[in-house]
Amino acid sequence: MKTSTRLFLLFFLVLAQVSAWAATITITVGDNFYAPQDVTIRPGDVVVWQWQAGSHPTASDNAAWATFQMNSANRTKSITFNTPGTFGYHCTAHSFLDPSTNTWQGMIGSITVSTVTPVLEARPATPTLSVYPNPSKGLVTVSLGQKVSEGYKLRLSNIIGREVRMVALKPELMADGLQLDLTDLPAGVYFYSLLANDKVISTKRLILQN
Repeated sequence: MKTSTRLFLLFFLVLAQVSAWAATITITVGDNFYAPQDVTIRPGDVVVWQWQAGSHPTASDNAAWATFQMNSANRTKSITFNTPGTFGYHCTAHSFLDPSTNTWQGMIGSITVSTVTPVLEARPATPTLSVYPNPSKGLVTVSLGQKVSEGYKLRLSNIIGREVRMVALKPELMADGLQLDLTDLPAGVYFYSLLANDKVISTKRLILQN
């Protein structure tokens, strides 16, 4: 086999391997919120904004991308991030630039692209967090798709992103599912996030009813 042919095949094998390692992170775009608000990814990962409600033109704080619409006619937007750094963004209709700090306030979010080592390393499987029944009247069960070590937490936030509950998911409590009483919270839409060492790795919606 010619050297040029070997190099050609090697290039596509490496490209296929890198693509297989790329992750896709979904950010929900709702009424005046991005959930999760802050995410950390690796170079080559893809961020998908998924529309849920409202109309939210989404702009980069530093012109890293052209402003795109998030509404019923434009339900998804995908961007691949290859350059390390922190990329802040905001909804132009539901945020404002605070002149005292020169920072955006309101409906905002950020994406941190961390550096990676040259050698590809296997990523551990991410536990799947479930809270059920959903919708619920307040008494729910929290379960994970696999065993976890110390450092995992469940964070419950209301529709405007304010934290209303934080629960440590200790291995000894998760064997048969953790029973959680949320009957003291008002009915409405909430978001529960799985945190690993205080970093959000997944977010889902929970509906509480009267």
